Amino acid sequence: MVCFLLALLYLAQATAVSAAGYEAQRLAAQRDELRRQNALLVIESTRLDSPARVEADAQRLGLVRAATIRVVAPEAVAAAR
Repeated sequence: MVCFLLALLYLAQATAVSAAGYEAQRLAAQRDELRRQNALLVIESTRLDSPARVEADAQRLGLVRAATIRVVAPEAVAAAR
């Protein structure tokens, strides 16, 4: 009877260790896939943020560069209040 209980305990532990190993492999594969996706998103973000792409899209939309840029001093805004 004691041998049977010890064998049963051993099998339960071996099964738990095996299940934990499979779970660790699954999580490692998921981590690797997420890292791959993140790398692709970083590349896509860099491409979308490039000044050349932004300028090309602006031209396609009919936007033009401003001839001059006016800057309003904070003191002028405060004085107008």
